[in-house]
Amino acid sequence: MQQPTSLAAPIYQVERRLAGFFENRFWKFRLISLALVISIGSLLVLNSIFIDRGFRYLYEEMRQPGRIDGFFWDDIIRQSDHLFEPNTYEPGTHEANQTFRLTVPLLVRFFHLGVAKLYLLQLVLGIVFLWAVTGIVQKILQDKVLTFYFLTGFTAIYAGAAFVINYFGHCDAYVYCFMALALYFRNPLLVIGFTQLAFWCDERALINSSYLGLWYLLPVIKTVVETRKVELRQIPASLVALVVSVALYAGIRKWLELTYGMKIGHDASWSARTLAWSMSYVGDKMARGLEGMWLILLAAFWALAVRRQWIELVLLGGAWALTMVVAVLVADGTRSLSFGFMAFFFALGILNRYLTHNQLRFVLLTSVVISLMYSISFP
Repeated sequence: MQQPTSLAAPIYQVERRLAGFFENRFWKFRLISLALVISIGSLLVLNSIFIDRGFRYLYEEMRQPGRIDGFFWDDIIRQSDHLFEPNTYEPGTHEANQTFRLTVPLLVRFFHLGVAKLYLLQLVLGIVFLWAVTGIVQKILQDKVLTFYFLTGFTAIYAGAAFVINYFGHCDAYVYCFMALALYFRNPLLVIGFTQLAFWCDERALINSSYLGLWYLLPVIKTVVETRKVELRQIPASLVALVVSVALYAGIRKWLELTYGMKIGHDASWSARTLAWSMSYVGDKMARGLEGMWLILLAAFWALAVRRQWIELVLLGGAWALTMVVAVLVADGTRSLSFGFMAFFFALGILNRYLTHNQLRFVLLTSVVISLMYSISFP
């Protein structure tokens, strides 16, 4: 009697072809390119509004900076000429929040960048970002096909696609890239350098540096729990570098405030209105931020709870809760939630530890399908 063909047979055939395709010295380039063709390609083909009202407007902004309302490239260029002057914008506006976001304006000033070059640099840094993410994920999973599944889903959500589709001038791709490089390179000086670049791009990088600290701290905690001994030499130099970088940022920011009068105002009534508006659709706000990639995080937290890994669950859950709170408090929830992209690395490590290969494949493929079904929505 003939056995029925397995429903998973086509998947296995595709995976064999993918494995052969990635067996190459340029496997990262191939993996990233194929993931982008599927995710960004399908997004632009199926949602022409990104081209019609996105890149067409970007082109107009390149020709005449400041022409299109809601685009902020011209504000960055203007800020580059007045780096240390107190802003006169209404508290709570994007322009007012730019006060201490000095990395990109400094790049504009020193390299004489215009709108076109700023967007081109964003594209370049986006590829560097994905290169670093691919390296980190491959090191965790030790499987190029599973890494491909993750990257395809990741570039189908805002965090992985911001470098292409955010043509407004928020410059999130700059921040994400610097944050990933701070995790990719373990050299303490590089950690300080990349975190400084990230902190001065956006304050949310400072808040989400908690993941970077946990990356180095969790192994130390596990060792202390097992040996019941605390030794200073167990503390990684990279963790010390992160602490130094945070202190350095706080010190310089306070100095700028005292010396030049730079500060970000606060409007309590505006904040209350923003919170009330945000809470009115908090479910949608959270869901569209990570789309199908939520499955990876939720599965990881569930695995930790079932395995009674309470310390790891509390620390990682606390960091993620902080990311979510920030996303609720501000108007641009998708962008803010995406600053916690490093939580995916923890989640993949947890799932790789507790799930079988087939189970992990199921989780990743399901997250990819759901993410590809959604059109990225931001801010």
